[in-house]
Amino acid sequence: MAIIKLTPQRDFPLTWANIEYYTDSKGLRKEIYTHAEDSKAEELAMLYHTLFGLFKDRINVYAYSWWDLCMDTWNTEDDTYDYSPEGKSPETAAYLKMLTDAGIPPDYSGSIECLNWDEFLSIILRCIVSYAAPYSPIFYSEADQLFFYFHHTGSIGLYYEKETTFVREILERAAKQYEIVSY
Repeated sequence: MAIIKLTPQRDFPLTWANIEYYTDSKGLRKEIYTHAEDSKAEELAMLYHTLFGLFKDRINVYAYSWWDLCMDTWNTEDDTYDYSPEGKSPETAAYLKMLTDAGIPPDYSGSIECLNWDEFLSIILRCIVSYAAPYSPIFYSEADQLFFYFHHTGSIGLYYEKETTFVREILERAAKQYEIVSY
């Protein structure tokens, strides 16, 4: 069974967000830290479930280039890409298998819907904390006008257009067990 599936959403839907340089977005920004020393992937998954688990049906995931997420698909010497799992890190191989199983085309740029959050987060977060991927895809809720990404430091960056009741509830849940840094 596929872990993810394509959505019809090709363009990133949050017009106030600058997805090339997040800090130029016209919204507000918070960073939420787990301060996990070990098992960062598991801590980041718990952070996701704590903040967004009840609302996971409202979250989609966007990437400009899904197949280029992991660095070991790119041969820097001749500027070519190899998307076969052979010779890749275990994290990259699992990620590429997930894309293949879902039928994601190699040139796909756009959103996906997650069908199994536990499996998806396990794969993506292992890529991030192992440095196989320098960044995560963008997780977003169009209805709530927010997006976030995972970082290898054991944190998420949360951007939102304005502070709504929904955003306040997320931040209140985060404040109970995580450090929030405002920018």
